Amino acid sequence: MHIYLSCDVEGLNGICHSSQTQPQESSYEHMLKIFHDEVNSVIEGLKDARVDKITLADAHWDMRNLQIDRLTSGVSLISGSPRDLSMLSQVKELKPDAIICLGYHAKIGSLNGVLGHTYRAKVFSDVMVNDVSLGELGLNCLLASTLNIPVVLVSGDNVLKEEALALFGRVNFHVSKIAINKYSAIFSPYNENLAMLRANTKTALENKSTWASLTGFKPPYTLKLRFFCPSMADGACLINNVKRLESNLIAFTDDDFEVVFKTMLAMGAIGASRVNNYF
Repeated sequence: MHIYLSCDVEGLNGICHSSQTQPQESSYEHMLKIFHDEVNSVIEGLKDARVDKITLADAHWDMRNLQIDRLTSGVSLISGSPRDLSMLSQVKELKPDAIICLGYHAKIGSLNGVLGHTYRAKVFSDVMVNDVSLGELGLNCLLASTLNIPVVLVSGDNVLKEEALALFGRVNFHVSKIAINKYSAIFSPYNENLAMLRANTKTALENKSTWASLTGFKPPYTLKLRFFCPSMADGACLINNVKRLESNLIAFTDDDFEVVFKTMLAMGAIGASRVNNYF
C-alpha cells in the first residue's frame, strides 16, 4: 500500500502564531522540531499498519521545511517550490492508495481557527467551488477525489474538524489542539499528542471503510475567487476565460477540476505580485 502525506504546519500542536511558521523568525527552528516529531509519528503509525510505501510532500510556505535526514527512514520526500499541484505535488503521477493531511488549518474567515487562511493569506479572502466556500483541506481533497484518491486521516485544530465534518459528513480526524482564536490555542500534552497521532494513524489505515472522499461536487466546476484588492483581480483577468463579477471577485469554469485548481494557483501567484504594503 502506498500512502501520500501532505504536511502543513499551522495545524500542528504547539503552533499558534505566524512567528513560528516563517523561516526568518526566531521561533521557526522550534517549529521544525515539532513538525518533524509529528510527521515521524504518522510515519510510525503507517509502518505499524504495514504500509510499504510512504511519500511525503512538504506543503508549507516555500515547501523546503522538512529535512530528509531528520525523518524516519524508508520514506520519500517531495520538497521545493513552485510545484505542479502545490500541496499535492506529483499525486497524479504517483497514484497513491490514499492521502493523509497533517497539520492543516481552517479556511480564511473561520471563526477562531488558528492561523486560518486559504493558500495565499494576503491575496484570497474567499475561495468557492460551485458556490461552496473551501479552504486548503477542501480544495486539496476535492482534487484528490477527482483522481479517485480517498482521505485516510486529517489533523489540525477543532475548528478544522468542524469544517471537515461539514464537507465529508464523516472523516477520521486527529485534534491536535483546541482553538481559542486566530493567535491562541490550548495545546495537548506533547508526548501524549504524538502517541495518539501514531495510534490514530494506525487505526485509520486498518479501517478502510472509514476513508473519505468529497462526492458532492460535479462538473462543470466554477471557481469564484474573492481577492483582498481589486488590483489582484485585474491581474487574474489576464487569464483566458476569467470573468469579472465584482471589483474583487472573479469566476472561472472548466469541466476538469485539475484545470480549475491550477488556474487558482496561477491567480494566487499573480495576486501575490500585486500585494502593496502601503495601499
